[in-house]
Amino acid sequence: MVDSIAPPAETTGHRSIQSNGLYSADRYVSTVRFLIPKDEQVAFEHTWTARADQLAQSPGMRYFQMTKRAADFMGPPLPDDEFNYQSFCVWDSSAAAEKCGVDFSENAGRAANYDGLFALALPPSVSGVPASDRAISDKTARLPREAFVASNRFGIKPGFERDFEDMWAARDSSLADLPGFVNFQLLRRLGDADDGNTYVSYTTWESVQAFNNWRNSDNFKRSHSSNRGDKESPYAKMPKVVTFQTFLVVSADDGM
Repeated sequence: MVDSIAPPAETTGHRSIQSNGLYSADRYVSTVRFLIPKDEQVAFEHTWTARADQLAQSPGMRYFQMTKRAADFMGPPLPDDEFNYQSFCVWDSSAAAEKCGVDFSENAGRAANYDGLFALALPPSVSGVPASDRAISDKTARLPREAFVASNRFGIKPGFERDFEDMWAARDSSLADLPGFVNFQLLRRLGDADDGNTYVSYTTWESVQAFNNWRNSDNFKRSHSSNRGDKESPYAKMPKVVTFQTFLVVSADDGM
């Protein structure tokens, strides 16, 4: 169990519920956000190769990837000071993350940590991510991209958090059956949300084509159909989709 959350007070189906009424976390997720000038980006990417190797040996580390922001759509435009790189690391617990000796503080990044809910992942032997033959030789070029992330940022009204989580808990779990799927989590922000995004859905795909294929699938239509009736919307603001290209992926044998 993630160390930062209270003991579960009940269960819903096979999912445990905390004493505060919200779902218990499957994982702890630590991220650091960076805004890197264009002329410094290649060198910045290469500084993470040694860190990725260290993280691969860190007890309790389940999944890691560096991400470079790609396209965004839906919702208001991103501000000029929006981060363009993010380290994304999934742990068994916050205690495991705290014991990690990897320094994430370089380049003045801003931390954002989460409870990881409803984790779903395929092993690398099935998803193909990360590639087993990754080679890094040219330090004057960007690192090879390995996967594609589609994230959806949500600001949820106070008091509507359980309602929102119930929507995700009830969703069709056949996502893992779709070609190109790698992993999924619903991220619940810990501490103050400096950007107003209290939740983020975070799905990794083998490629942007796999993501687009999902958007045209029956699975997408089912998962985005609304049957809330006259219930009040839980959203404090319009959701915002932001995508990323990933590199330096490290994964546990089971995928997360």
